[in-house]
Amino acid sequence: MLATSFPRESLLHVVKTLPAAPLILARLGRMLLDLNADLSDVTALLRCDAALTARLMRIANSAAYNTGAPFASLEQALARVGFSEVYRLTGFAATAQLTDEQLPLYGLAGARVRENSLLTALVMESLAPAIGVDQRAAYTAGLLRSTGKIALNRLTRDPAYTGRYPENESVPLAHWETDFTGLNNCEAAAFILNEWRFPPATINAIQQHYAPHGASPALAHVLNLAAGAAAGAGYALPGESSYWAVTPEKLAAAKATEADLEAAVQAALMEFSRLRAAVA
Repeated sequence: MLATSFPRESLLHVVKTLPAAPLILARLGRMLLDLNADLSDVTALLRCDAALTARLMRIANSAAYNTGAPFASLEQALARVGFSEVYRLTGFAATAQLTDEQLPLYGLAGARVRENSLLTALVMESLAPAIGVDQRAAYTAGLLRSTGKIALNRLTRDPAYTGRYPENESVPLAHWETDFTGLNNCEAAAFILNEWRFPPATINAIQQHYAPHGASPALAHVLNLAAGAAAGAGYALPGESSYWAVTPEKLAAAKATEADLEAAVQAALMEFSRLRAAVA
């Protein structure tokens, strides 16, 4: 076991080894804010990454999105899926690329991280309109909240690091990560998403969502509640259970009620059942 303070350069190196899809997702988010952008601009951006294009076609041609003849091209798929759905679809594909690998540091299969990310994002997306937070920022925070785990898993491939998160989950995850690596996965995710130029609201929500406090943005409280809901639905990740207690303070900070949260979870689970196989 090796505890150290990670130099910025080490994390920057990891960023360069990660799939390009989340970076393209960030660019897409900015592009969709431009009223002059059209589908050809979006298609050109998405074609920058052949692996992302292939994944998008696979999802678009799945039963969740297409019950007719297979789409023959990305242009056709995006035109049929709809301009408003492009960001959501690209987010699914980006998350699938990020979670293609195993995470031995945590004893996790990539599929488990992907399922947790997808369900958390769907809860966020369902809850956002009821509480007045930006739906795209909420969805993105849910999808990418475990990016830091993927980064720390890659950082600790160095032979100098021996060990993994204990199976008995005897210590909360963020404390163990900090002792083992010098930072926790929420901090690592915030650093990486900042490099990818995601909006500050999304970055701050992920960085603070394990222990949101009075000064935290509402989105951090919402993400805490959504991640806890995903765990409660059977898609928990190791070491996080102590972060997810639903309290009146969290609900008030998120401007949500228990009924809002329950309704969002039920809607998300229905959508999750439809999309899970497509995103795998």
